[in-house]
This record gives sequence, structure tokens and C-alpha cells, in this order.
Amino acid sequence: MMDEVVVGSLNVKDCVIMQCKICHTVLGDSLQFCGSSSTLNLLICLRVTENVELDPTTLIGCEGPLSECLYKSLYCSYCRANVGIVPFSTTDLLSHLRGLYCLDKQALDCYMLQSKSEVEATALNLYPQCLTQHIGELKRQLVVAHCRLMAAVKKLDELVGEESGLGISILELQHRCEPERYYVGCKD
Repeated sequence: MMDEVVVGSLNVKDCVIMQCKICHTVLGDSLQFCGSSSTLNLLICLRVTENVELDPTTLIGCEGPLSECLYKSLYCSYCRANVGIVPFSTTDLLSHLRGLYCLDKQALDCYMLQSKSEVEATALNLYPQCLTQHIGELKRQLVVAHCRLMAAVKKLDELVGEESGLGISILELQHRCEPERYYVGCKD
């Protein structure tokens, strides 16, 4: 079943591939998606594929929501269609878009992995993934890795202590050999 396919914490049912509406070249995916703007009709991504080219010319918005904003256009590298913008200098209202890839929904079709169907980006309601859940899982994995590392250090201490006959741990030896490293920045 497609619903049951999970890679790490990634559900296939949530995966979307963003394509150029004209030539169907892959421009991005929902893994890099971080939001949308209904007023500008944009899908906002942290990254896009190498199939998206950034125009070197900086443009100035003269009217509409991009008025007084500096941005560069994004193009599909295959058919040269304009697929969005990257704002560099914006009004306070659009400051959250600076430096992000803003793909124009009108220029995109989206391929849904679960249903294996194509949908116009304008008809799609994407929501950014909840980072709180991913951060919690990452914390859990870090604690497990730390515990394993400390167990390995303890075992190594036992082995080195037995072989050297010193009865001293690796951590103690390291502290004795490099005391200045641990006291840098400390003042009396």
C-alpha cells in the first residue's frame, strides 16, 4: 500500500513534485517547500533543482504587491519559461520572502506521488511540514547516539587501562595532556 510506505519520517502521501507547466521539467519538491503566499500566488521553497536558473538581472517592482522590491527572475532551464522570483530587498510586509525561491503557481503543475496524478499548482493546498515533530525525533536520536558513544568510550577506557596498566581513563589522560584547551576563556 502506498499509504504505508514511509522513509524515516517521510510519508509518500505528502510528497509532491513541482514541474514546469510548459515542458514538465522538475523544478522542486515538497521536501524543500516552506510556505505559500496566497496574495502573490506563490509556492515558497528553500531550494530548487538545477533546472531552475536565476536571471542575473535585478528587477525593481513598480506596482502591485512587489512595488518597491528588488528581485531576480527564475527561469526553467529547458523551455526558458518564467517560473518565479527570488526577492532580495523587500518591504517589511514581504520580508519573510527574502532569499527564498518563490515559484509562481500559474507556471507550475504538480505531480502527486501517492495518486500518481498531475494537478495544477493553483488547485493544490500545500502546508509546510511540522518541524516540532522532526525536532523531537532528532533530539531522541541524539540522546541515543550520545549514550552509545559514552558506552563505547567506557569500553575503550577499560581496554586501554588494562593494556597500559595505568588504571587511568582516556578522558582523564586527555584532560592531563591538554589542560589549556579546557580552560581557554576562563578568568580567575
